[in-house]
Amino acid sequence: MDELTFSVMAAWMNAATFAVAGLINFTAVRSVREVYGRWDVSPGFYRPLGLVELAAAVCLAVPSLRFWGVLLAAPIFFGSVVMLLDHRHYVYAASVVLMMSGLLAALLAIPSAPEFALVTPHHGLVQVAGGSSAY
Repeated sequence: MDELTFSVMAAWMNAATFAVAGLINFTAVRSVREVYGRWDVSPGFYRPLGLVELAAAVCLAVPSLRFWGVLLAAPIFFGSVVMLLDHRHYVYAASVVLMMSGLLAALLAIPSAPEFALVTPHHGLVQVAGGSSAY
């Protein structure tokens, strides 16, 4: 389990944001379809986007998958900022940039090494993440 640090909270906040956005996009509420229609986004784009957002949320929430969550979330944030700036929604774009900085903080919450153990019973040693110790 993660310690509750600023970077872990940033990862969890981004995961919650992506979970909500993914559910909204995937369910395709009328207001989302109308906004995408006004902005000349192809019909049906919101469902795959919703799935990717949900995947990013899950990956950001799981410490061992957090790197993949950041890789999924970063282009979504970037595309959101570009679209919002293109349609002159500067305040919303600034809030997304603020969330992007939280994504940078979430990079610090990525575990440094995967935890695994290789057991070699005939030597009596257990190798743990690159080191070895007698068991």
